Amino acid sequence: MVWLWDNAVTVANVVMAAAAIAALIYAHLQIGENKRAEHRANANELWRETLRLAFDNPKLSDPTLKLAQFDYEERTIDGSIELFQKYELYVDTILNASEEILEVSPTKEWDAAVRIQLKPHRDYLLSPYFQNSGYLEQYGPKFRAFMQQALSDARHTPPLPNLARIDAPKKKVSKRA
Repeated sequence: MVWLWDNAVTVANVVMAAAAIAALIYAHLQIGENKRAEHRANANELWRETLRLAFDNPKLSDPTLKLAQFDYEERTIDGSIELFQKYELYVDTILNASEEILEVSPTKEWDAAVRIQLKPHRDYLLSPYFQNSGYLEQYGPKFRAFMQQALSDARHTPPLPNLARIDAPKKKVSKRA
């Protein structure tokens, strides 16, 4: 007890140092968690923006639905060069958002969501025009490899939705007795 009394200042300094170290570790962990939460929030916001863009541009969002006539060789949509330019910007926006999302929040869920988003644009992204356009150079090697793998992997092809076409003839419904 005498030793403790004689060394009280030293013991107090050691306890204070340990508390300061614990506080620093806790602060570091909190900062890391806050950054991860911010990255997740940014990824969610980017995704919402891409979905909003798709909703506002149905002709551009899924060429496989054949809502418009895409000609990647002539670089036109429904004969319009201007609409094709909008499509290029649309796809570029999707690719930029996808790269950022996968960089800040690399999860299986985001991986699958990005693959599904890219699949409808497969023909354009693999077209000689796009491959030779220089657009790919703006993306990192990791994302370019992801794109190549995602576009060549048939397992991740999303099923086509069962949509009622607006221009389809109406069928008569028969009554059952």
